[in-house]
Amino acid sequence: MRTSTVVSSVITASVLAAALAGCTASASIDRTVSSSAFATTVADALEKEVGTRPDVDCGDDAVSVVDQAEVHCDVRTPGSDVVYDSVSVISTDGGDDYGVAVEVDSEPKG
Repeated sequence: MRTSTVVSSVITASVLAAALAGCTASASIDRTVSSSAFATTVADALEKEVGTRPDVDCGDDAVSVVDQAEVHCDVRTPGSDVVYDSVSVISTDGGDDYGVAVEVDSEPKG
């Protein structure tokens, strides 16, 4: 009887380990940044590209940093009331760093 108890325990442990490994492999945690931190990244990218730092508003919700995700933000030239929509595409390798490619609409929001 002792042999069957040991075999049964080994099988149970193997099944439990496989089940836990499956849960761990399928779990994912989305990295987020505050909307103001994301807006700063967008403003940095636009300033580097055009030479003028715009005012950028990406709303109030945290932004999930997911590779190839698109995030809309409002962009305007400082001192202007004209607001443009922008789309930022996030690029990341899953680490701490990320970058954005920003496109601003040619027509103001209406």
